[in-house]
Amino acid sequence: MVTEQSPRRCILVPIDLQGISPGALQTLVRIARLLDRTLLGLLLEDIRLQQVADLPFTTEITLRGGRERSLLRDHLSQRHSLVSSDTRRLLDDLARRDRVELRFENASGSRLHTALERDGQSDIFFPARQRWQLVAAARPRPDKAIRRLGLVLARTAQDQGVLDAAHMLQQAGLVSEIYVISVGPLDRSQLNSLYRPGSRICVQANLSCDPATISRLIRESPYDLLLLPGDCIRGVAPAVLETALDRSSGQVLVIN
Repeated sequence: MVTEQSPRRCILVPIDLQGISPGALQTLVRIARLLDRTLLGLLLEDIRLQQVADLPFTTEITLRGGRERSLLRDHLSQRHSLVSSDTRRLLDDLARRDRVELRFENASGSRLHTALERDGQSDIFFPARQRWQLVAAARPRPDKAIRRLGLVLARTAQDQGVLDAAHMLQQAGLVSEIYVISVGPLDRSQLNSLYRPGSRICVQANLSCDPATISRLIRESPYDLLLLPGDCIRGVAPAVLETALDRSSGQVLVIN
């Protein structure tokens, strides 16, 4: 008897005008390869910026030189096309190199709303916003792709998925340090699944999963990558969650 194979799970990544750093794209593709996920890139046209561009006398001040430049619709369209094509080309190259299945879709809206309105079965990768202060600093790159990996265990249905993802990244040698933030103490099997000779694991077992705590954890994340169960963000107001993601200095992978 022939049985149908269940479809492979997918990681969705929203791509808007602010773009995604090459390092974040490389991390995303590595995660997809290790977890045997496909990738879906959502090429977003942010309707809020288009609405701003329609206002009379709207300009923006560039960071370099302090010059004004127009925010006309045509100019935004050109920037959108440039960012989308550059990101798409780099993600295509990385996915082809690592043999990760990749497809793209066009959409309109903010990256949070557009990602969350999907079917809810895909994991969602929110890259950290690129900040000109960090780009200019030219800091040395760490020897690991993910120096600090944070994972939230909240006694939800997605906890095992969070543990599995952390285990795969750890076993692949991509992680230097693991920080577990949990609701209550972990059992021994959970800690054993994360152990690797020479690894460092820190546990904080007093997490409260209220919306204020989760949004603050995302906004002030000290981790290069934070693995977060999807159920943890359900009660966070969209505007609060979007602000937290925009201010976070690390990547966030929501496991659904």
